Amino acid sequence: MKSITMKRLAFLLIALLITVSLSAWDVGGYLDNTTGLAKAPVGAVGRNGTPIVVLPVQSATIAAWLYHSFGLWSLDAQGSYTYDYPPVTKWGLLDLDRLVLGGAFPAEAGGARSLGFQIGRMQFSDSTGYVLDHSLDGLKLNIGWTASSFSAGVATSAVIQKPSSTIVMSNLDVEALGANPEDDPEIYSPFAPPKLIATAEFQARSLVAGQDLTLGAVVQEDLRPEAQLTPEFETAFDPTGGGGVMDTQYLSLMLSGGITQGFFHRTYYTLNTGRTLTYRSDADSITGSSYQYTPIFGHLAGLELSYFLPQVLNSRIRLGGQFSTGDADSNDYYDGNTNELATSFVPISASSYSDVFTLQPGNSGHVAVSYSLRPLSGIGLDILQTELSSVSYFRSMGGGPVSEGAVDATEDGAYIGTDIDLKIVAQPFSDLRFVLAGGLFLPNAAVMTTGNKKVDYQFTLQGVLRF
Repeated sequence: MKSITMKRLAFLLIALLITVSLSAWDVGGYLDNTTGLAKAPVGAVGRNGTPIVVLPVQSATIAAWLYHSFGLWSLDAQGSYTYDYPPVTKWGLLDLDRLVLGGAFPAEAGGARSLGFQIGRMQFSDSTGYVLDHSLDGLKLNIGWTASSFSAGVATSAVIQKPSSTIVMSNLDVEALGANPEDDPEIYSPFAPPKLIATAEFQARSLVAGQDLTLGAVVQEDLRPEAQLTPEFETAFDPTGGGGVMDTQYLSLMLSGGITQGFFHRTYYTLNTGRTLTYRSDADSITGSSYQYTPIFGHLAGLELSYFLPQVLNSRIRLGGQFSTGDADSNDYYDGNTNELATSFVPISASSYSDVFTLQPGNSGHVAVSYSLRPLSGIGLDILQTELSSVSYFRSMGGGPVSEGAVDATEDGAYIGTDIDLKIVAQPFSDLRFVLAGGLFLPNAAVMTTGNKKVDYQFTLQGVLRF
């Protein structure tokens, strides 16, 4: 009898310990499914060889996350499985989205209000979000004062899975992303192009008239092995593009804050320096030309305005513009410079400005406008939101190559086209959301390549369930 009682007591103690342990952990997940239709790419054919006009769009993701706080430390992790059609990988993508060990420590003794430290896989971004916004493996340090803060970090993309990467800076990066182990064993890797990236940012809040001033710096070093590089001063031209290391640096200045009640702005400028390998004139070469490292000197600037009208169905009006320098003598978006100075802006990771068509910084600019409202807010319901947006793209040099191959680099003309998108977001419950989206890209046929001169489109329905 005593033995049975002791066993029951031990069982209750174990159950209590498990309950207490689990209660200290926050766990959850989500299901995210997107289904739709899009215009098929030029030359797309089915399994029987017949041309495809409309392409189905399908993406399904299941993710699980956990968060645990223990004293001054915390652990935050998320993993996911995604299957896309057309498939990115044969069996889908199983990925570690986030794994962060963080610490928050008192810092009054040093004159600061907070001191934070994070290590693991997490999101890194520059001050603007248009140079770098990507998941990387590394560490961050954050120091906070009453009216200012400083953060610094160092990270690498070397073990980010290739399908999860949007880092493409050179022809070698393009080749590596498209390589497979059977045909390209010398350059194939299952991981993203290897980069070492360091960031630093200082922000002064409410410096003048409620304006926040942000100063940022990013340094990116190409870690590609020397065996994959075209040697400097090589005289034979490589028609596939060749390639050396692409090392870049960025200095950013941003001012943001309110102008009047409900009216806000974000104004930014980034200077891009670095070096790129260029095939250009060389008086000492037997061919008259050779591959030489050339300095980069590019610029990115933008303005974003937001006006909120809560009394008019919680309306919001946005107007923005961005400009990035190009290169007058460039013959390719990647490594295309042919002179002694490369002036095209080179971002680290890709940005998305609209749903159907988008251009990356570098010989590009755009003007964007959007209007959103909550049509049921007048009766006290905020479960529905609609947004109509438009982005018009142009080439800053009036011609030449851009990030999208659908634009003909040999045809002059600044205006490329306009992307128009409509989104309807319904969120009947806090953990359930639906997004119905439709978009059209109206191209300037005079500057588009054959097969890309007609209207492009995409329509999708997304459902997200959190648990």
